[in-house]
Amino acid sequence: MLVWQLVAQQMSAAILPTPQRTVNALIALIERGELQTAWGQSAVQVAVAMVLSALLGVGLGVLFGWYRKLDQLFSPLFGSLFLMPRVALIPLIALWFGLQDVAKVMLIMAFSFFEIFFTVRNGVKSVESEYVDVARAYCVPQGRTLRTVVMPAIRPYIITGLRLGLVYALVGVVLAGFFLEANGIGGMIYDLGSNFRTAELMAALFSVMVVGLAVNLGLRQLETRLTPWQVSR
Repeated sequence: MLVWQLVAQQMSAAILPTPQRTVNALIALIERGELQTAWGQSAVQVAVAMVLSALLGVGLGVLFGWYRKLDQLFSPLFGSLFLMPRVALIPLIALWFGLQDVAKVMLIMAFSFFEIFFTVRNGVKSVESEYVDVARAYCVPQGRTLRTVVMPAIRPYIITGLRLGLVYALVGVVLAGFFLEANGIGGMIYDLGSNFRTAELMAALFSVMVVGLAVNLGLRQLETRLTPWQVSR
């Protein structure tokens, strides 16, 4: 903070505002309701995208992790999609879904889905084979083995995947405001930067950092509650 203050004093406020200016700008954004409105719009988009990503990511992750032949068949396709920069999908998403909320949800899903899918799939693959072998020795049906053996074992992987998915979803929601309809927190950041309102821009970026930290800590607390054996190790 001190270094920031000293450097900002030597530069124009349009380039780097002081901490006090940034705090004042943050308070002004909150008092005018602009920050709450922007985050309200983005929260709806992130919530819808995360629900869809979680359902698809966990479902397909369990399916591909359990059926190895299916994974071997499709893993090159999913791997190539995962390695492709998601930003490159924006023109295609805009062409197919327009520039509004549906397109933003799809873009956020493009960022969050693969993190959940690969984490869960790898979790299913890492389940101790002894547990599955015992279930098979007692002729437990595959569906019940998945439900009673595999799903409890991969619970930490599911939560980790959701945590990673939410972090990347924040990247997607900011980019959505840059390249699609300019609303939400991403649109606010874009508008503030375009108009050289640097103090308010810094305040908006700070809010993204705070939200990301809160999400991460919240999911860690959830992980502690749902998988206490992981913490005790």
